[in-house]
Amino acid sequence: MYKKIGFIIASTAFLAACSGTNDYTPAAGATGQSMYTASCASCHNGEFHHWELTAEEQNAEYIKKVISEGTMGMPAFPNIQDAELETLAKFVLENNAK
Repeated sequence: MYKKIGFIIASTAFLAACSGTNDYTPAAGATGQSMYTASCASCHNGEFHHWELTAEEQNAEYIKKVISEGTMGMPAFPNIQDAELETLAKFVLENNAK
């Protein structure tokens, strides 16, 4: 019983830490790898297999929306925009489920 409660508390804390809004701002011309390392790796444990996108999700528009708006368990990154957003979306798609 206490293990289940502990698991629920730990899971909730983890999701709270990796949701909301993140104020990370990439440098102009940043690479997909550098943006991933600086802004994503801490929640994704540096591993690409966490993405495992469905066929419907494997498009740049979907990825850019998730990065910009976030999800229930992932923060929004409103400061990743324009060319850097395109670069990061491309990086995610190229490394999906690797």
